Parts: sequence; C-alpha cells; structure tokens
Amino acid sequence: MYRMFVRPAGPEGETGADMMERNGPPMARWIARTSQLSPQGRVLEIGFGPGLGLEQLVKIVPDGHVTGLDPSKLMHQRAGRRNAEAVRDGRLTLVEGVAEAMPFDDNIFDLVVSVDNHHFWTDPQAGLRAALRVLRPGGRLICAFTLPSGGSTRGLSRRLQTAGFANPRALDCPEGEAAEAWKPEQ
Repeated sequence: MYRMFVRPAGPEGETGADMMERNGPPMARWIARTSQLSPQGRVLEIGFGPGLGLEQLVKIVPDGHVTGLDPSKLMHQRAGRRNAEAVRDGRLTLVEGVAEAMPFDDNIFDLVVSVDNHHFWTDPQAGLRAALRVLRPGGRLICAFTLPSGGSTRGLSRRLQTAGFANPRALDCPEGEAAEAWKPEQ
C-alpha cells in the first residue's frame, strides 16, 4: 500500500497511479467547480498524484498560479507530463515535499486542496497547521476523499479547529466526502 499510494514508486506506484487516473477525474472536476477562485488565484494542491487536479485548477486560474506538493518522484513525472504546457508557461510549479514540512512562505495561497491523502500524512495536525500557515487570511482549505481511497472526513472538523481553522463544515460532494474551513481574517 505504501509504495502504491502513500509514496508511489516502482511497479506498485505505476499501478496506483493508473488507478488514480481511472478513479480521480470526477473529483478533480468537482474540486475545480467548488473552488470559488478568481482568475488570479493562487492554489496549492497537497499530494497531487498524477496531476488530475492540477490540470483542472490551472484552467480556472489563467492569470494566477498553481503549486503542487508531493513526495513521490513518480507522481512528479506523471503530473509533469500531464501538465507540461502549464509548467513550461510558468503557471504551474511542482515541488517535492510533504504536508508537514511545506517549503513555502506564509500567507501566499488563496486555496489549499488535499484529495485522497490527508489520512496518509505522517502527522495530520502538523500538516493542517502548515496549510493554515501558507493560506492568506480568509483563504480556504478543501480536504476531500473519493470512495475508493478509504479516507473519511469523520473527526476532521475537530482537527481543523484544533489547527486554528475557522468554520469547518462538511460539503455536499457527490464524488465522495469533503470538508472545508477557512483561515481567520485576523
């Protein structure tokens, strides 16, 4: 499971990436429709996998920027191929790393998205605190899980509040489960 989905690598990772590519498009489209971003938006996707979500997000922020964070070299290769034009044009940056140790400045993203991976983070609370740190005041986090992922939003509202997020709530998500919360305006 680890080499297939947590840090995809080798033949198991290729199999996992193929599964993500088969099951992920509806959720990627739903996230983009739900994002409420301006064309100048700045977005971070944590655990971007083969780049399905990045592909959709780049389309809705033509004058903005999308950043992807993932620990897997294999997923960087897959997402880079899928989104080669956006990378070349400077509208998409792929960064190797994990949620718990994001290498980004404070207060720079309008939206942080995590699909099918929060339950794999080594330290989910540290990852949520890092997401809060990189969001601008009033910025939004969406955490979602497709049915095949095995993830759940159960208990997520409490974890989001503990991390410092405001107004966590479940979202009506036909593709699985999802929750959102905001960084306080302060």
